[in-house]
Amino acid sequence: VFLRPVHGPLPAVNTASAAVRKLLLLEGTDAYGRLQTMLGTVNPAAGNPASPAHGTFFYSDPVTENIRVGSSEVWEIHNTTVDAHPIHLHLVDFRVLDRQPFTGTVLPKPMGANGSTTGGWLTNVALSGPARAAEANEAGRKDTVIAYPGEVTRILATFPRAGEYVWHCHILSHEDHEMMRRFVVA
Repeated sequence: VFLRPVHGPLPAVNTASAAVRKLLLLEGTDAYGRLQTMLGTVNPAAGNPASPAHGTFFYSDPVTENIRVGSSEVWEIHNTTVDAHPIHLHLVDFRVLDRQPFTGTVLPKPMGANGSTTGGWLTNVALSGPARAAEANEAGRKDTVIAYPGEVTRILATFPRAGEYVWHCHILSHEDHEMMRRFVVA
């Protein structure tokens, strides 16, 4: 097997003009009390307070990731679960920047009909150790990254195509049960 040759060094990563988006991986419970993996947003305000505009969301909830076509963003993916999740962005190339341990408080977020599902909010986020650079095998453009438990995984994504897409965990049972969210590039 022959791989396509690499043409020169990778371009330097430039995050200077990139907006930062704080995202959330969380394990809640469904209406029957079963584990349900979910995605959401972390409030970037001081203390990361709970608010209806943040925390976990269902796939059918309004889009929270509205992105300008051609822009680049740093996505900070906060994994509050005990599992490593292969996070995939459809039709987007990104560079893996680093990972850093964090601590925080997860508060329950009642969701669904009569609050029958429980998601959560992530508050009081504090980085708790040094960032470690992306692994050697993560160099170059990617569309999937492993988000490890208890870590913020940072990626620099560029959104060149207008449209509605999804980002999700690539574990089949997770993407089939609410660990998938839409994003819109316009």
